[in-house]
Amino acid sequence: MKITFSQARLKALWAEAVQQWPVSVRTINGQRSPGFWLVGGQGVYLMHNGARPKGSPIVAYANECDPLKVPTENWLNIKRAIFGNGGGMEFIEVVMIGTAVDGGCDIEIMLDDDTMTVAVVENGQAIVRWQSLRTRLAPDWYH
Repeated sequence: MKITFSQARLKALWAEAVQQWPVSVRTINGQRSPGFWLVGGQGVYLMHNGARPKGSPIVAYANECDPLKVPTENWLNIKRAIFGNGGGMEFIEVVMIGTAVDGGCDIEIMLDDDTMTVAVVENGQAIVRWQSLRTRLAPDWYH
């Protein structure tokens, strides 16, 4: 399953993240470095793991899974294909989002049963790729 995030959506998320990481970094399963979580909840979105700001935190919805723009049945089917019937999270290294924002690029995430590949995409071509095993985190606090 492939989902995409436009540079415009990532830029605001990045700005909030770099303000909140110095305050604190929220950890899951011992992951203590700044980064981002791909979350399957009400839609599929990216959020940073910095301290929660006052008010509503900024999230970047996947183009295909934005509940404000995509019919519920469409994004729900994609979320279920990625995370099953419940929710879930995957960790994404800070360098991937930072590289995309710095270069004015989009992000493309490919997920299969066991792996996740994050690509920084410029003019339709992946210029950087990062692959990891899926962890399927399901912390209590994000529900």
